[in-house]
Amino acid sequence: MKTLKSLGFLQYGKIIPGLMIHGQPAPYPVLNERAIRAGAGIMFVLGFFAFFQAFYLREFIFIQTFVLIFFFDFFMKVIVGTRFSPVSALANAIVSQQQPEYVGAIQKRFAWSIGLVLSSTMIVMLFVFGIQGLPNLIVCGICLTFMFMETAFGICVGCKIYNFLLDRGVIPQPEVKPACPGNVCAIDFD
Repeated sequence: MKTLKSLGFLQYGKIIPGLMIHGQPAPYPVLNERAIRAGAGIMFVLGFFAFFQAFYLREFIFIQTFVLIFFFDFFMKVIVGTRFSPVSALANAIVSQQQPEYVGAIQKRFAWSIGLVLSSTMIVMLFVFGIQGLPNLIVCGICLTFMFMETAFGICVGCKIYNFLLDRGVIPQPEVKPACPGNVCAIDFD
């Protein structure tokens, strides 16, 4: 009897037999970095619009709307994977004619977990405590900075944090350290 995991339903990323990244075998789940950057760009534009409305016009309705969208999207990416993420679907369509650039899925999941925590924090501030002001703008600004770094420069801040925590032994080492975007972290086969 096949399970949901054996059908690929709960597999995070995809394993591509024989895939080489930066001259090294990549036997771990991977994601398309081009689509990830496109998704970060989409979310950055939406978030920047909401931030602008809140900061300059003191209108928080767009932040309230987009934080729910961001939460849902990050939740899907972290829990289920990119398959059911609306932003990922749109991003994949946008870059569908480009050659994929694969990176390890585990550190991207970690980075999206940071986005999930930030969007969850915003939901609690906005809908539980009714906070509208500087605290929202700070959390929103952090998230926007991370998304801007990803989309404009290809720098995944969450991936850098993941790599830092691995190097310090705070989180357990995976069997194979997955490739980072732009080959900024070494692939280690110890």
